[in-house]
Amino acid sequence: MAPIKGKPFLDYLLRWLRAEGVQEVILCVGYKRSQIQRFVGKGRKWGLRVRYSVERELLGTGGAVKRAEKLIGGDRMLVINGDTFVDVNLGELTRFHCNSGALATLAVVKAADNCRYGSMHIDARGRITGFAEKDASDDDKAEGQKHAINAGVYVFEKKLLGCIRSGRCVSLEREIFPPLVKNRKAYGLLKETYFLDIGVPDDFVRAQTELPERLRASDPR
Repeated sequence: MAPIKGKPFLDYLLRWLRAEGVQEVILCVGYKRSQIQRFVGKGRKWGLRVRYSVERELLGTGGAVKRAEKLIGGDRMLVINGDTFVDVNLGELTRFHCNSGALATLAVVKAADNCRYGSMHIDARGRITGFAEKDASDDDKAEGQKHAINAGVYVFEKKLLGCIRSGRCVSLEREIFPPLVKNRKAYGLLKETYFLDIGVPDDFVRAQTELPERLRASDPR
């Protein structure tokens, strides 16, 4: 609900999802969920069908998706972080995922600073072969060097949720992705494209002018 030019950041995400052809959204909500539910309602304002998966306690990125499992139809799903925006074509990402045979496919972007995010290694076919943590060596953090980072947009096969235990806090990044990499079931679609993380002060400032202009054409109202 962080304000971007007078509108919640979530408003921009929902407009983008609708412009990308998404019709149904499940919002994983917890703290101050009533504010989100009052603002979004059933999603008609955006031409979406919106439902809610409510966390009574923090479940982490993996536990939140697991809790929503019963609301998810079909064999696969898109999973989107609520505090980042990346200009990736969701149709292309989904096709890449289906063609690769992956259990999880990550949207991956090139970024000049990996200190906040860590980085990853991807082979010529798009398979993720390893992760470099946020405290990687100085050589990995050479100033100005671009690194491949997780952009917070994923395609998952629904059967992946069987690897996540219910009712506990689970991190996708620390507990779910590493075994997938080891088993050669995690892929990444690497793009040098627009990316914002509103948890970073500089990006939050950039978002005030850049995001409304970028998504103006996708406004359904």
